[in-house]
Amino acid sequence: MALLMLSQVRENIETGLSDAALQRIMDSVEDDIDQAHGEVNTAEDDLVGGEKSIWVLRPILTVTTVTETVGTVDTVLASDDYVQRYDRQIDRLDTGTNARERWGCRVKIAYAPVDTTNRRIMVYLKIILLEIVYSGLDSSREGDFNSKALDYASERIKILNSLSRPAGFV
Repeated sequence: MALLMLSQVRENIETGLSDAALQRIMDSVEDDIDQAHGEVNTAEDDLVGGEKSIWVLRPILTVTTVTETVGTVDTVLASDDYVQRYDRQIDRLDTGTNARERWGCRVKIAYAPVDTTNRRIMVYLKIILLEIVYSGLDSSREGDFNSKALDYASERIKILNSLSRPAGFV
């Protein structure tokens, strides 16, 4: 599902690019966001266990399934085998249907992450704008006016990584 339609991007970013060229940039940026941060509505983390607590990569809205691997045996855990603490931490319980003191060697957690659509849209628009204005030049000069360009690669990474930080933190 596209974060924004072409017309919505044009409402936010002024450009002379054709619809086809802008759509290619939009698709590429959305793919990069999904690759770096997962899809908007679903997440599955494959984590190393062995401790009492594990931490998923994104804040959890609801846990769908937890599959624990002990040796070569995979067990889909019951909801009374673990407890979610805070937004990313899940603790193994030594009570419940499949009681254990610590997580098995591998843990796969499928979950619905907290909705970050609005933050993704802001990142999406910032990267699209960066793609459009990037000229490949370090600096330019016209008459008495000099300008120095941002480092494209580091600026793009900084914008993309801003989704990893909790909302409200700079």
